[in-house]
Amino acid sequence: MSRTILIEFLYFLYFGRWSLTKRKFVLVIDVVNKKIMSYHQGDKLVEEVVYTPIEDVDGTVQFKPKDSRKKNDTLFLYFVVITASVQIFVKGCNNVWPSPVIPQLKSNNSDINPLEDPITTAQISMLFGIPSAFRILGALFLGKLPDIIGRKKTLLVISLLTLPPHLVMVLFGSQIYVYIIGRSIVEIGFGFTLSGLPIYLNEICEDHNRAKHGCLMMFFLPLGSVYGYLVGPLTSVRWFTFLCAAPLIPQIILSLVLFPESPIYSAAKGDRVTAINTLKKLRSNKTEDEIVQDYIEIERSLTNLNEGVGCGFKELFSTRGLRMTTSIGFLATLSVSVSGVPIIMAYVAPLFNDANTNLSGNSVAILVGVVELTFYFVTFAVVKKVGSRPLLLFSYLATGVFLTIIAVYFYLNATNSPIVHTIRWSPIVCVLLYVSSYSLGIGIGSVTVSLLSELYPNDMRSTGCCFVRTTVDIISAIISAAFPLVVEYLGVHYCVGMFSICCFLILVFMYFFLPETRGRSFLEIQKILSK
Repeated sequence: MSRTILIEFLYFLYFGRWSLTKRKFVLVIDVVNKKIMSYHQGDKLVEEVVYTPIEDVDGTVQFKPKDSRKKNDTLFLYFVVITASVQIFVKGCNNVWPSPVIPQLKSNNSDINPLEDPITTAQISMLFGIPSAFRILGALFLGKLPDIIGRKKTLLVISLLTLPPHLVMVLFGSQIYVYIIGRSIVEIGFGFTLSGLPIYLNEICEDHNRAKHGCLMMFFLPLGSVYGYLVGPLTSVRWFTFLCAAPLIPQIILSLVLFPESPIYSAAKGDRVTAINTLKKLRSNKTEDEIVQDYIEIERSLTNLNEGVGCGFKELFSTRGLRMTTSIGFLATLSVSVSGVPIIMAYVAPLFNDANTNLSGNSVAILVGVVELTFYFVTFAVVKKVGSRPLLLFSYLATGVFLTIIAVYFYLNATNSPIVHTIRWSPIVCVLLYVSSYSLGIGIGSVTVSLLSELYPNDMRSTGCCFVRTTVDIISAIISAAFPLVVEYLGVHYCVGMFSICCFLILVFMYFFLPETRGRSFLEIQKILSK
């Protein structure tokens, strides 16, 4: 026995340290084997904690304890994530709404077209651009709402802003201005969906499952797109408009009755009881002690992240960490728009009707939707193992490459090149590969949208998301309004070529400055960005 104590004491001299915590002596004796052995006074072993090596941003290797409190996700957590994500499903339907609708609005057949006259190019531009401009109001007006009324109530406000305008368009949709106004009000709600919803979901999840549930959330975007592509050509404009918003009705009811408030928001407001009760619901497979430890970790993160930080717009640039957060968040969010997919997805049917391919526009649209949905499954399975950074970088590179090829085809088609007749298949294949590449990183809000809410500390999250979304929405509104006009007068190849250049430029920036957020806490992410 004395020999064992002597050996342990020699280990201590070389590797260890003593500390006194709650009248217990703790001896760290085996760093080589990545273990900590804790002793009571009297040399009695009470626990062994396995440490795993992690590499810090500066290349140094540290040992991080394996978290024994990690458990499988509960059914209630999945229920909340899926029910809340219905908003993303409806957004996906509305994103592709113009694709099956515009050909009907261009028709001279009154049985198909609910308008008195066929829609013009200028009216198409307004139908794209004006609602996109109103999306800015959503980010501005709702930006601080999560901090004022809470995360849960903010989601309810978004749903209540989205449903009534759809009903108005169904009842009074015989004039183009009704659709422009109705979709503009809808976009006010959608303007904050991709900021407010990730804030809520990230705060009810844990560090180890944020990316997974971010993927699950954004899976509903292509699911809504496929739904829109399938239902739109088979129904009238009014019925399709109603079916786009119908899923919000049960979502509103369930959110009112069953949704909990974010535990981080409750803890930030000093409501310890509500926060712990919420954690018990979301993590019902954990013990009482593990729940308390989770709450202590939340309080510790709030204390560290809020220390000395303000909550105004100017504070977004007050430190290096926040400046990097804002820059990365801005470019990641902007990449969704400048990659061109939101525009092309909304315009794919009329675009490919004129592309001289072997398939109709609606057929290409359905293929695009199915491929996008399939690759969200792939991403869902891969992101937890690979991490968001590699996926995002690959997505920028591949998306830029396929956009370049698509631009070349549309240029050849516009100039009536004889080569077009031998490569009619190429734009369809390339657009499917393009959408696949986009879906792997840029398009999954789990990487770009969730990244924004992951990077900002708690007290800056709403302000930061509001600033970034507002700035990006201004640019997106300009792109949306200009796209039909540029296609009409310069050609679609010009727009697609610009999209590809933007992807390559953002790739270069992200390669040098984007950190990996997989499995890291908000505090760890901020420390990395501050270096």
